[in-house]
Amino acid sequence: MLSLKGAKHLICRSSEILQALRALRMTIRELLMVAVFALTACAATLIPEAPPAQRETPTPQVVIAVVGSSPTPMATRVTEVAPTPPYELGAGQHISSSGSYRDNETETAGPMACRIERYSPAFYQLVSSYDSRVLWSDGEQPPYNDEDHMMHPAMLDPFVKLIDLVQAEWGGETQIMVTETYDSLLDHNLAQQNRNLKYSLHFEGRSIDMVPWPPDSTRVGRLCALAHIAGFDWVHNEDDHCHATVTAQSLCELYDYRAKP
Repeated sequence: MLSLKGAKHLICRSSEILQALRALRMTIRELLMVAVFALTACAATLIPEAPPAQRETPTPQVVIAVVGSSPTPMATRVTEVAPTPPYELGAGQHISSSGSYRDNETETAGPMACRIERYSPAFYQLVSSYDSRVLWSDGEQPPYNDEDHMMHPAMLDPFVKLIDLVQAEWGGETQIMVTETYDSLLDHNLAQQNRNLKYSLHFEGRSIDMVPWPPDSTRVGRLCALAHIAGFDWVHNEDDHCHATVTAQSLCELYDYRAKP
């Protein structure tokens, strides 16, 4: 049996063990608290910082200048670039004042309104040119031989400019030979046998036929291009000559009550 002295000794040892266990429990608790604090600190460093708030970019405002009291914005002027004129027109090729190679003579210069009769009121409104830098065929018999000099007043300005361009291009080496302008004899539109149905702007003095002189087929295309540059409204390289036309109101509409369409 356990003696009294042995029992006391056992009780003392039990108390020491209990105290040791209490101390160990306190140590474990402190270690856990330290671990929790350490883990919390580590977690804070691992969580990424939120990006800085983006400042909203204000929408730009367009300020429209207003002239006067009208709220309508000013229109922007767009400058159109004129097409580059061709160096020459090929045989059969034609060109309008706008640079179109498709528009025909009627679309560009307007239709023939009448055939101006010789000695009619409209006939006396035609103007004549006798520029010494130009050669004239004067192929008709008198008194019709003056008709190659006669033309609609609107043709005079581009014709003079063309003479200047030819002079600058070829000097005296090549001149313009005028073969037809106004035609009262109705020598054009030969395929039409009915004189009442013949159609040509030569009958109004709005067309002119020209060739380079001395004859040079290689310069007909260039002559046509120069006519276009000079301001003729429709130019056609008819292979053996250059045909040029102006856009203008018919003189018989203005002066001739006897105009015959």
